[in-house]
Amino acid sequence: MIRLPQRSVTRFFIPLIDVLILLFCIFLLLPMVKSPTEAASEEERLAREQQLLRLQDELQQLRRQGNRPPRQLQEEIARLKQEKIKALQERLVVRVLEIDPDTGRLFYRDRDGARIEIKNEADALALIQQDREAPGMEGREMYYVILYPRTVSEKPSPLQRQQYEQWFREAAHTFDTGQGAGGAEGGKST
Repeated sequence: MIRLPQRSVTRFFIPLIDVLILLFCIFLLLPMVKSPTEAASEEERLAREQQLLRLQDELQQLRRQGNRPPRQLQEEIARLKQEKIKALQERLVVRVLEIDPDTGRLFYRDRDGARIEIKNEADALALIQQDREAPGMEGREMYYVILYPRTVSEKPSPLQRQQYEQWFREAAHTFDTGQGAGGAEGGKST
């Protein structure tokens, strides 16, 4: 009977491992070898970095000199702000509505200071229509600011707020909760 020679598995794997190690070393060396196009892009990258450093130096120099805009520019900015305010005053009319801290009901004050309550949506729509038809409203926009109570109060309830939101959905409005600059909520415009 003929017997095949016994082959060791290690005789096969040792050369294979050597080849794998060689391939891994080549893989590790690849980033060091660059083609001519990559070298050119490296030069561009260095040029960009130098330009960035120059710009940063110039920026630091300007900051040391003072970052105030020239006086003429400041005057122009102030003039433009005044013109913007004037244009807004000519175009925009603001009506302040208040919320009663005890009941959460909505009201406004007439020219005499009398308190007029807005009981339902019909009253709100009548007020909006009255304001739109008021003398001098041609070309102007009405804006309603609904003030929350300035005292600690649980009013208006979420349901009341939803009602007010619904009543004034046709008009530009906002809720002023009295929380400072970030306290105005829910402004909607049509």
